[in-house]
Amino acid sequence: MTEQHTYFASPDRGSDAELDALRARLMKAPHLVPLLEAFPTPALILNDTRQIVLHNSAFEKTMPNGDYDRMLGLRVGEALGCRNLPGTPSGCGTGKACSMCGAVLAMLEAQKGSRSVQECRITVDDHAGSHALDFRVLGVPMQVNGDAVTILSLADISDEKRRRVFERIFFHDLLNTASGLQTITDLLRMVPAEERDPLLEDLQGISGQLINEIESQRDLVAAEQQELKVSPRTTTTDDMIAHIHALYRYHYLTRERHVKCINHAAGVRFTSDPTLLSRVVGNLLKNALEAVEAGETVTVSCDSDGPDSLAFHVHNPGVMPEKVRMQMFQRSFTTKGPGRGIGTYSARMLAERFLGGTVMFTSTAEHGTRFSVRIPRDLGVEDGSNEQQDDIS
Repeated sequence: MTEQHTYFASPDRGSDAELDALRARLMKAPHLVPLLEAFPTPALILNDTRQIVLHNSAFEKTMPNGDYDRMLGLRVGEALGCRNLPGTPSGCGTGKACSMCGAVLAMLEAQKGSRSVQECRITVDDHAGSHALDFRVLGVPMQVNGDAVTILSLADISDEKRRRVFERIFFHDLLNTASGLQTITDLLRMVPAEERDPLLEDLQGISGQLINEIESQRDLVAAEQQELKVSPRTTTTDDMIAHIHALYRYHYLTRERHVKCINHAAGVRFTSDPTLLSRVVGNLLKNALEAVEAGETVTVSCDSDGPDSLAFHVHNPGVMPEKVRMQMFQRSFTTKGPGRGIGTYSARMLAERFLGGTVMFTSTAEHGTRFSVRIPRDLGVEDGSNEQQDDIS
């Protein structure tokens, strides 16, 4: 075994000869292979260094690109294509973010002799791009003819998690926006006719916000199901910043917080899908507003990011704990209570999968927290007659 660096679990691995010998011994054990195949979920047998020795056919279906012939010796995150692997010094289980991984925690508990059930959120990269998986992981210790191994079962609960998160966010945001509508309509009944114009303007703004919330959820569901159409058209940074500011002018989160907009790339024209881009920046803005205290300011800005790209930034004065930073962009991770936690995930998914861009963040005590969306200035021109998309004018 080669000594390597780790931030969490042991980096040691068994040699090829050790893996082959263990696999051969396990294959001779009566009923072990049929037991694995009896699992309705993907199931594996791992050695004492968390490497795959045996797996059932259900696990093969979870493999990216169908590459299941070379799984012997891999760890689970390596086999699935976990997006955090580049940040690990010695492979799956050895990165800082691995300390939050339910699959790794279940393995380690099982190795200590305890049955363990954990939930695991993982973002994987494969030929279809990035997508999120949620598993309920069962780790069970087992002795097979003197060999200590772990049986690991991965029950896919992605649909359950997705539905729960979408429904709670949808109802949460709709109820808050609808309460604003009710407040305005109540005031309209109370004030004299000559004082109603400002309230009518507010009513129109909040109605637009309600429509935006519904359309945002519709687009997110379509994006998850790979059904969202992209409609590029030419617009300007000025229009985009103004549109985002207008969208959140009447948002319930801005009642006690401030939004400041700065455009360092004024007048720059670019071709993208303005509706989706406003969803991306808007989701990051909403997250930032939820993160700051009453009276604090969130800043939305734009600048040129070289001759071929633009960057939109959302900054707030807070700083995220390391535990939060390590799980950022995971679909069902949240600091806001059950059923929240999809803003940064959806922003990254829409930006990378549909806008050809990237979403990154920094968070320090000195500079606060800043999310940056970088997109190409020319996404390409297509027929914009897509019923799902709306002009931002």
